[in-house]
Amino acid sequence: MNPFLPFVIAAGLAVLAWTIVLFRIDPAHRRFIGLVGAWMATMVLAALWQADAVPWLWVFLKGVLLVWLGAIACLIIAAVSIWRLKEPHRQALLFCAGLSIVVNIAAGLQFLWLASASPGGV
Repeated sequence: MNPFLPFVIAAGLAVLAWTIVLFRIDPAHRRFIGLVGAWMATMVLAALWQADAVPWLWVFLKGVLLVWLGAIACLIIAAVSIWRLKEPHRQALLFCAGLSIVVNIAAGLQFLWLASASPGGV
């Protein structure tokens, strides 16, 4: 089993829940920066999960990591902006944002662990 599979599943569930909650909210109160960041981060995790099927991924590893860090930054910005709002769906959105941040940080730590501790690297 690939070590990124649990992170892909958790991130996918969080982003799907976030998408559903966001589209149930009044259109005037929708903010998409966090949702875009969550989808980007989930795609990066999916690419890392299927890295053997995408051999050219390692050629663009710095770019992929930059996209991943940008996506995490979008998630953090979204979490802070949700935290400051007083909306009825605030707790659900904050939970999805927080879960996405935790999953991506845990996956990043796993990536760094594999890169530094495993004999073959990532």
